[in-house]
Amino acid sequence: MIPAIQLDAPVVAVGFEEVQYERKTYRQWEVPERFAAGWHHTTAAPGAPGNTVLNGHHNFHGQVFAHLADLEVGDRIVVYSGERGFAYVIALKMILPERDQPVSARAKNAQWIGPSQDERLTLVTCWPYYSNTHRVIVVATPIGLAELRGHE
Repeated sequence: MIPAIQLDAPVVAVGFEEVQYERKTYRQWEVPERFAAGWHHTTAAPGAPGNTVLNGHHNFHGQVFAHLADLEVGDRIVVYSGERGFAYVIALKMILPERDQPVSARAKNAQWIGPSQDERLTLVTCWPYYSNTHRVIVVATPIGLAELRGHE
């Protein structure tokens, strides 16, 4: 749930496929083909140490992350695992060039969805609406639910 963009959506586990490019193998994460955020199943579970990564389409298949680029540092996010909620505050938002970038630049962008030692939530989608040339990456850090209630 992201109140700032009025988003309340289910989260489903997603896997990846291996893609060959210039004789190297890369993992490409699947994205739900419906109104749902995809949890990268090899990343941390909400509330656990590490990087919890969610992806989603912004311009088709439900457009779950249609307004992700509109978020600002300080906006709140709540992710539910079963009945338990985990609250986060956005600490960083980036819009990074992706299409037609060298593999090194794309690999650097992908580091944001890799493992971390700290507890964090990372949301990823493409941008802008008509060309998908960039990635929107939002990184949020945990806060207590009581702190969240003070900002509703």
